[in-house]
Amino acid sequence: MKYKVIDIIDVLEQWAPTHIQESWDNSGLCIGNTQTPVTGALVCLDCTEEVVQEAISLGINTVISHHPLIFKGLKHVRYDTPVERTVALAIKNDVVIYCMHTNADKVMDGVSGEMARNLGLKNISVLAPDATCQEPCGLGVIGELPQPMDISLFFDLLKKTFHLKHFKASHLFHNRVSKVALCGGSGSSLIPNALEQGAHVFVSADFSYHAYLDTAPRMVLVDIGHYESEVGICDVICKELKKKIPTFDVRKTEIVTNPIRIY
Repeated sequence: MKYKVIDIIDVLEQWAPTHIQESWDNSGLCIGNTQTPVTGALVCLDCTEEVVQEAISLGINTVISHHPLIFKGLKHVRYDTPVERTVALAIKNDVVIYCMHTNADKVMDGVSGEMARNLGLKNISVLAPDATCQEPCGLGVIGELPQPMDISLFFDLLKKTFHLKHFKASHLFHNRVSKVALCGGSGSSLIPNALEQGAHVFVSADFSYHAYLDTAPRMVLVDIGHYESEVGICDVICKELKKKIPTFDVRKTEIVTNPIRIY
């Protein structure tokens, strides 16, 4: 059976509907037509020129990205910026771009939920619930380790789970950890929620210097990196499509789009 873009969108939006995205977001169909026949889908965290070129070389005409390619809006396409060049490359080669950002953040089995499952947390619930959702959804999750753990061992677990060599963290105000809050991507706005719900540790990314000061000594902040905290969503999207359309050619990009290096 041949599928069209609309068929792929229907599957994805049954799982993470676009209407639950944050008001400032730009999830959904970014480039292309819903009636375009699909030759396959390449899933990525960031839609870059290299990812689009990878799709073209594989004969795949659809890219599914977590971060929206067009976010702040474009006034022109003059090849001056990476976004402009990526947009031009996709349009010239009839590559469809579809984005799943905060809608994939907010579903329970989305970005943060995947982090929790990979860590083996139990009693998982939404950290900052969205009351407008029909089913439990919102930003971040909070849960419990199967048993209290020495914080040094918890740090080892973080490194193993998220394939980390390094991360940033507060002073170790707690020797033992049991309650863990998580938010893939930038989670600073959820610090009050994590504190209110009694998290010993809040694992996220992009914390400011003053966030560390303001949470001492109540909660340990752990910044594992924006890319590192979110890249697991690519596996989730692939599994969701394979579950509903087993014969569909969907694969993850082999390109690491993380723009940050630690020297």
